[in-house]
Amino acid sequence: MNKIDQLASLLLQGDEEQAMQLIEKELTHSSRHHMMNDLLTPAMQRIGQLWENNEITVADEHLATAICDFILSKLDIQIQPEKRQEKTVLLMGVQDEEHYIGLKMVSSVFKQHGWRVRYLGPNMPETHALKAIERWNPDVIAISAALVHRIMAIQSLVLKLKEDHPTLPVVIGGRITELLDLNTLLPSNVHIMSSLPALEEWITQGGPNGKKIS
Repeated sequence: MNKIDQLASLLLQGDEEQAMQLIEKELTHSSRHHMMNDLLTPAMQRIGQLWENNEITVADEHLATAICDFILSKLDIQIQPEKRQEKTVLLMGVQDEEHYIGLKMVSSVFKQHGWRVRYLGPNMPETHALKAIERWNPDVIAISAALVHRIMAIQSLVLKLKEDHPTLPVVIGGRITELLDLNTLLPSNVHIMSSLPALEEWITQGGPNGKKIS
């Protein structure tokens, strides 16, 4: 059994201790964002495929997600950035989007680079998202969606954001970036991140002050 299937199995069994040990072993020779991108994400995608094929129940999928959430939260506590940045990122899933594990991974990457993170979680109603932006005055907005039919919610939110904050950088991530060509569906000044390494590169090259990555 390869590491991805092994981790998926441990998550489905609710074995947080063994799953954490596997993750920690991986981190001895892999960076945090590569571990999340190359091991944790594929394991969760494997679980999603099992659910789509009716090979596991909703309860099984929720258990695995809860263990994955626990692991990410535990890893977040250990983050010690080399330098604190005077920058804030506001993260959210669009309205009706319940998937959030990828969003937590994005949060971890920003924390690793010393950013202040305001994590609003999934399923954020548009009106409340706009109010949160006014309250926190972030340097970057990061929006996540998994399903194709969330594109209308993304387009609506991005349109309003660009009307009120035309220079505010917007980052879009999640599985939807693999399913749709978002460059043809969103304004040219929106940053499409199809992977955690792409996000890492964007941040290290200056983030909102650096180049566009799509």
